[in-house]
Amino acid sequence: MCFYVNKMLVSGLIDKPVNKEFELLFETGVDEMNWDDLHDGEQDIWPELDAVREYRAQVYELVKEVIQTHPALDKPITMASPAWSLAMSFEHERIHLETSSVLIRELPLEYVTQPDSWPDWLTAPTGQNYDPKQGEHYPSNEMLEVDSTRVALGKPNAWPTFGWDNEYGKDQREVSGFKASKYLISNGEFFQFVQAGGYEQRRYWSESGWGWRQFRNVKWPTFWVQDGPAGSHRYKLRTTFSEIPMQWSWPAVVNFYEAKAYCAWLSEREDSSVPYRLLAESEHLVIRDPALSAAIDWEPGSQEQLGLDSVMHSSPDRPANHNLRFGSEGAVNALTSNALGFHDSFGNVWQWCEDPFHPLPDFKIHPYYTDFSAPCFDGEHQMILGGSFISTGDEASIWSRFHFRPHFFQHAGFRLVLDSDAAEKKGDKYDTDEVVNQYLLFHWGEESDQFDQSLASRIQVPRVTNLITRTVELMNQFSTGKNSALDLGCAVGRSTFELAREFGSVMGLDYSDAFIDAAEHLRTAKSLSYQRWETGRHNTQLTAEVDPAIDCNQLGFVQGDAANLDAVPLLQNNEPYDAILLSNLMCRLSEPEYCLKQFTESNRYLQQGGILVISSPNTWMAPYTNPDSFLDGADSEATLAALGECLPGFERLHEEDLPFMIREHRRKYEYIVAQVSVWRKL
Repeated sequence: MCFYVNKMLVSGLIDKPVNKEFELLFETGVDEMNWDDLHDGEQDIWPELDAVREYRAQVYELVKEVIQTHPALDKPITMASPAWSLAMSFEHERIHLETSSVLIRELPLEYVTQPDSWPDWLTAPTGQNYDPKQGEHYPSNEMLEVDSTRVALGKPNAWPTFGWDNEYGKDQREVSGFKASKYLISNGEFFQFVQAGGYEQRRYWSESGWGWRQFRNVKWPTFWVQDGPAGSHRYKLRTTFSEIPMQWSWPAVVNFYEAKAYCAWLSEREDSSVPYRLLAESEHLVIRDPALSAAIDWEPGSQEQLGLDSVMHSSPDRPANHNLRFGSEGAVNALTSNALGFHDSFGNVWQWCEDPFHPLPDFKIHPYYTDFSAPCFDGEHQMILGGSFISTGDEASIWSRFHFRPHFFQHAGFRLVLDSDAAEKKGDKYDTDEVVNQYLLFHWGEESDQFDQSLASRIQVPRVTNLITRTVELMNQFSTGKNSALDLGCAVGRSTFELAREFGSVMGLDYSDAFIDAAEHLRTAKSLSYQRWETGRHNTQLTAEVDPAIDCNQLGFVQGDAANLDAVPLLQNNEPYDAILLSNLMCRLSEPEYCLKQFTESNRYLQQGGILVISSPNTWMAPYTNPDSFLDGADSEATLAALGECLPGFERLHEEDLPFMIREHRRKYEYIVAQVSVWRKL
């Protein structure tokens, strides 16, 4: 209410205050510089609630009188007219409708009541589930390719709706090709970060973000409600006026720090050479419906282009969860996609952007509100774009450019972006042609292929075991069931093929696309040519051949993360496996303990009585694994003990040291002694 009075005074619509004391006291809103900016000063400066209500009624009557009688309302309202201050006040109130709803969402339920007229859900809440599965409880979120392009920014000055000063100006930006997630990041996707201990890992957070996390002692998103003992990862969801079962398909509502930490965690988990990040402002313009770009060229009198802004005209062709059409955020796949395949480019929840809040070229401060935008061009405010379910008016416009400090909570989420040069292939640390050839030789070469025979006749070659043959023998020996096996870290697939001699169904999984491509080629074509490096520029062509006695219909290959099997759709409808092989995998995982938890905390992947065969050289290195997560020990027995601590409910059946060699070229080999152990699930 004070805002109305102060802005009408500035513009000249009125010539005297209503209550000078109130209008000074309530003039400045909340924008604490940091999360620990707490004011513990005098509390007796605040007036009684009844006095504030009386003041509000006075201002309401004043505004009504101005609208009904002031001659400024008889003319078109432009940025230069006194009546612009009224439109500014209306829009300012709309902002506080949204920010107040967030504060209500943070209050204990006993202090809030849902209005009778509050809109219904976009998607009706589902029942409680504590074990979300991708594809069932939340959608798989593919990355969609976007070509390089050029975008124009800036609201036309004569566009016939109110705009904040930062929306005006003109800019042209070149946008390189990128990939962006089809959907906003869902609670189900964010749950993986929470479950993986992402809030406890310093390396995922910026310095200021980690300071906020420690200060607040945050362990999950602020609107998730703990629904079980610590560590159980059982949550409900707090909406504006109620607490409901967790909705895994709804967008994760987080602040900027949390969104960026998720990006860092996912980059590490997927071993991406170029990290995941948030949208840039220019990229948000690109993923919108392409038809909207025509609005930038609007000229007075063109009605068709005005209809491109849903504030002016709601179009069924561009549905959005905004304007309080529904009473909360809803499933990220509830509404249809735009022409580019993206869902919720507008509405549902705001989208945090990489850009600090900044002016467009030719920006001019509006004299009626000099401190709305300019003080926030300080590098301390992040842009949010797209609006939320409760965004109305200018907030829901295609022109809106809003901003908040990174620790603030709004109805805001995010989507992921990968630069194009990072989006082609996963597993960059492994899948060069050179490495694929090396592994094809290691897996498929005969013993005579591995060693230079003339050299071997003159020196004593170390006696080694065939790693693949021996680990497959252990799988066959200790598994009482032979229905199915899972080969994690299968590389180019030899162990998967060999397991199919004994097991009825075998699935091989590796993080490297190139390894999986080679294995799948062998499954379908039964042979694959490759190069054995001799030295320098010299190579010898060899051929990997699948034994005709192996039924290739009994096996398959899939690219995926061994530490996140829930994200591999091909594994979700299978019965639990009888045996799982983890060969030379553990010390290349960012969080090896979380890989093993998949087998200790449920029977989804390994049935009771099933076995794990784990082979590892224990080459623990910081580029792959956080040192705090190393499963190492002072000696071999201590290392096995560390592994056993991660396998409660398992008994150790067998252990051995297994020497093997990997050839680099004719005169260079890597000699490795793997620590192999076999564990049965009790």
